[in-house]
Amino acid sequence: MKSIHIENQNSTILIGESYLNIKKYLPEKKCFLICDENIYAHYKSFIDDFDHIIIGCGEGIKTWSSVEKIVEKLLESGADRNSYLLGMGGGLVCDVTGFVASIFMRGLEFGFISTSLLSQVDASVGGKNGINFGKLKNMIGVFNPPQFVICDPQLLKTLPEREVRSGFGEVIKHAFIKDKDLFQFLNDNREALLNLQPDLMEDLIYRAVSIKTDVVNNDPFEKGERKKLNFGHTIGHAIENNSDLTHGEAVSVGMALATKLSEEMCGLGSEESEEVISLLQKYELPVTHEVSAETINEFLLKDKKKNRSSIDFILLTKIGEACIKSIPIEDLKSKVIQLCKDPKPIQ
Repeated sequence: MKSIHIENQNSTILIGESYLNIKKYLPEKKCFLICDENIYAHYKSFIDDFDHIIIGCGEGIKTWSSVEKIVEKLLESGADRNSYLLGMGGGLVCDVTGFVASIFMRGLEFGFISTSLLSQVDASVGGKNGINFGKLKNMIGVFNPPQFVICDPQLLKTLPEREVRSGFGEVIKHAFIKDKDLFQFLNDNREALLNLQPDLMEDLIYRAVSIKTDVVNNDPFEKGERKKLNFGHTIGHAIENNSDLTHGEAVSVGMALATKLSEEMCGLGSEESEEVISLLQKYELPVTHEVSAETINEFLLKDKKKNRSSIDFILLTKIGEACIKSIPIEDLKSKVIQLCKDPKPIQ
């Protein structure tokens, strides 16, 4: 097992620890475990040892109604300010659990057992918790870190193949913005990683989490450097909310579009741009998707990174190095729409 501590959040990420050892990390408090229906089906005997609350599956659980359901269950079960919440699931469950823990009776301590690759390398790490507002992702939320996150690679074996690929979208993002060696590692070990070879997966998760925790330690509230973690997400969220693509698939398309913009606006070389697109395709992630001008306009105008008439957009200067560029929304919209109409350059 390897552990990474986020100093300014007093949060520890435990990589390679078995979820079965969870009681070593729980305080002597009444603990309520929150999971979705899929996780309960896979780990029923484990979950039944806890007071638990089961919520639905999919992006639809990140709503006020889910929060209200959990709060009602907690009150019915006698939860108080000394209770503890444990989220077991992917990024959606962790988001909702952390959000409820942050607001219930003005705040409870909480931890995560992260069960998806997407969650282990990104969503459960860094203290962002939130819910959606209509089609707008994570529009209502808080910064509040879990005390711990258990990232057990053995849990990934129950994931559908498509969800594994989706998780690799976020891993690849970390390589693009911060670590060319990780980029090469992903290129060299594609088959073994897609087959979830345990030792390589533990190494991969550790490297990805190290990148994110280093950024979070330096910028816990996303005032500067942490914005780079949103590479591909501005357009990705627009696509995700208007298609049947998963989060990682939509972000992959967003990264491909941002890469082509990086050639024009940040001097990214065409050969490196092709390497970026090639890696996404090696992991069977999409690099094009039709999206309407209206959708692009709606999401740019409501994006959390908007500042009056401009938006902080993340681009690549080279593989392993990203920049934050303030771009007028009208300029960005026209460029993205043109790329969406003519996707040939990124195929």
